[in-house]
Amino acid sequence: MIVSKIFRDFYHFYFNYHQYDMSSILTTSNFSRRIQYALRITLSFLVGGCIAYGTPLNDQLATQYLIPVMCILAIQETFGMTLIASYQILTAITPISIFLFIIQKLGVQYEDYLAAELLLLALSFLVGYKCSQIPTRKIALLIISIFFATIVNQKNIPSTFIFLLLEEFVIGIGIALLVSLLIFPLFATLDVENRVNYCLKNLQQMQTTVVQAFLSDDQMSAQVLLARSSTIEQMVRTAMNLIQTRLNEASMEPSRCLQRIFNRRRRHLFDLTLQEQEDFLSSWMFHVCSLQLMVKQCQFNEYHQNFKHALQEILTHLNLCQSTFISSFISSSIITRDELNGRINELQQALNTLRHLSIEARLRQVEHALQSAIKIQSDDHLSHAFFLFQIATIVRLVTQTMGIDENKSSSQEMIETRKKKQKRKHRTILERFKPEWPRLASAFKSMVIIGVGSIFVMVPRLASVFENGQWILIALCMTQGDTVGGALTTMKRRLIGTLFGAMWAYITYLSVEDHVYQTFGMLVPWILVFGYLKSSSEWNYAATVASFTPVLINLGRIPYGDALPAGNYALLRIEENLVGIAVASVLTILIFPIFAIDVLKNNIETILQLCRQSTDSMQTIYSHLFQKERFDITIVDVEQQTDQEIKSFIAAQRSRFHQLISSQRVLLEFTSLEPTLWWFQNKFPIVRYEMLAAQQTDIFRMLHNIDAILMRIHECSNHDENQIKILQMYADGNILSTGLHNELTNLCRQLSDCINLWASYFTSTQTCCYRIVRNCSCTRQSLNESDLAKHKQYLVELHQTIHRLQNEHQESVNRLLNYYLDRLTQGDLPVNFVPYINNDRAYIIFIGIAAMCYSTTELARAALALGTNIHTIFELETTNLYRSF
Repeated sequence: MIVSKIFRDFYHFYFNYHQYDMSSILTTSNFSRRIQYALRITLSFLVGGCIAYGTPLNDQLATQYLIPVMCILAIQETFGMTLIASYQILTAITPISIFLFIIQKLGVQYEDYLAAELLLLALSFLVGYKCSQIPTRKIALLIISIFFATIVNQKNIPSTFIFLLLEEFVIGIGIALLVSLLIFPLFATLDVENRVNYCLKNLQQMQTTVVQAFLSDDQMSAQVLLARSSTIEQMVRTAMNLIQTRLNEASMEPSRCLQRIFNRRRRHLFDLTLQEQEDFLSSWMFHVCSLQLMVKQCQFNEYHQNFKHALQEILTHLNLCQSTFISSFISSSIITRDELNGRINELQQALNTLRHLSIEARLRQVEHALQSAIKIQSDDHLSHAFFLFQIATIVRLVTQTMGIDENKSSSQEMIETRKKKQKRKHRTILERFKPEWPRLASAFKSMVIIGVGSIFVMVPRLASVFENGQWILIALCMTQGDTVGGALTTMKRRLIGTLFGAMWAYITYLSVEDHVYQTFGMLVPWILVFGYLKSSSEWNYAATVASFTPVLINLGRIPYGDALPAGNYALLRIEENLVGIAVASVLTILIFPIFAIDVLKNNIETILQLCRQSTDSMQTIYSHLFQKERFDITIVDVEQQTDQEIKSFIAAQRSRFHQLISSQRVLLEFTSLEPTLWWFQNKFPIVRYEMLAAQQTDIFRMLHNIDAILMRIHECSNHDENQIKILQMYADGNILSTGLHNELTNLCRQLSDCINLWASYFTSTQTCCYRIVRNCSCTRQSLNESDLAKHKQYLVELHQTIHRLQNEHQESVNRLLNYYLDRLTQGDLPVNFVPYINNDRAYIIFIGIAAMCYSTTELARAALALGTNIHTIFELETTNLYRSF
């Protein structure tokens, strides 16, 4: 038993496959993953170094130190990412190497500066245009720069020099791939599985904490629990941020095969694809955050206390049942399918009990209100209905998604995958070869930067001053970025990494001088430390540079011996990087600059338009649902698809939103480094933009809730038409469906108008450089005073809409109470005029309508908060109203 446990722990630790109920934190901690990554980098370096210096390659190659350097550069955190990076690099540098071999054969040689300069510029432009991925572009420019810097400054270069360089790059990449596959492999597929397990555990904990806050005796106790749930939410968001990236990396791995191998003992319980798991997590996260929002706004008054006391025991029991059900999928112990079905039944029974008790509690509240002649506040009525609907939706989502579909075979999966591939847009030949102006501008910028850097190589006087100046040129190659902020971030981190690496290189030389293997011994702990730091987002590129800089300095100067002292070589490396970074920073800002603030505003505009599309599709779905004032009309979306395709459409919208909002948070970091004094009246309002991201999430979350409510009402309405008609009539003459339709129509119109105006603001305040580079146009659509007055009017209308909705909802509740009073006065029993007492589907529709009323009001509130924040951002960036001391 002990041996089996030790083997299991080692197995999970080695292959980075985690269960979160294990006693050993070593197998599941971030520390262990970073240590494993550092070991992979270090072992890759050692294997590359031994091949470069311990085999006949040592005598055949002049720049054999590039092999261990490429081993460090090529290895990535996951095997899928390493495979993608290696594939992109090889497909870029192989044709370049063939072309460079041809031009060297045609006569480009020592001191042939003009021809070399022209060819370097042409190749830089071509690489800048074809290589859209910045890391691939950097490596391609690196090999081109090394080639031209060598052939124009050194005599007697062999004609196969470029293929020798290619050989070193290929060997380094091959070693990185093998080490990434064999030594503590982290497959992107399993990393997604680990993140899903982590999120399942913590989302359940977050939901439990929110329910505990709902059941608190007072608001202060609830706030303490909500603070805890917010901390858990941030942890879950951090884990989920990389899932979409990992999904792209997993496309290069045999994902389903890996899932079947590592999940073979639990395939009878859980067998979702990676994308299905991501969709499930994001949907559950939206619903739990909606619960959290409701509890934050909950008034702990008499209505709530009575409701809480009636449901406290069953809510606690339901949470326990759901927690037990979720643990079935993340626990190391395996249960049978019958046991799982038993847990599903327990959870479903708990939900049914909650429905019955909530009906009784609601009727008691109505009875108390009628007897005491007090009003039930619509906010209390709607918010608690919203809470119950969210709980029911989460339970349904969990049980339907996590259970295995026994009818789904591998052939059906292949058919579904083929359908998805067929739906992808395929570019025509004309589209493939049609010039793209943004890429042309980016390629021209890259060409100019490389051309300026080549001056330090091609001009003999500068080349002699800077020891051929190749490190200046290489620094210019390796500090390029998609945006000015991204490039400046790269430059800052490269400078930090160079300083650290050069210092350790000098210490290494003083300790072991020119002994190769003793140098390896000094470099191993250094690479291990910075390999560990490389996993950190703050140290990523800086740690990479710090890792390979001492390799370049110590191993690169060994052939020169005492002719090039180590101290001078280290200082030269720092000096040339400083010069290269200084030149690159100026050129990055002056030549077709793409500022991160412009990309950020484009991202915000895209999210706003996505929200507008979501409001349009929501209104279309609602119109079809309540068409002809009936509940039994089949829902179709704008393309008249099936229900399952509607769900896929909503899931795709949600996934797209998560990608955009994650990119927005990264762009905020880049934007904070950019010089804003040229176009902002004040310092970049990063706090306002962070608030903006949260407010966009609030809006999209409410839109998602309304979509989920509509889909659920549709499903229930198709099963029992008679009960639905009775339910529709009992609410005072069809007032619920008609009122909701008008509310939703008016709110969608207001949101569309507001979003179009807000999007035009972000478009009009983008810099002229961005419009020239991206749209090949310098025209600027400016916001005039009438637009600003219109914006204020829209905010006033939204504020009025909130009050109107609250009043209408209160009137509806009052009419409902009067209706109950009239029927009771006539001697009727509640079972005769409250149709949802004995009908679960009618009950779901009833609380669904109430939850939708609550969601529309919260949607209007979220839109008002977003519009107010955007108005403040506009004033901060374009007016002199706010002046710092």
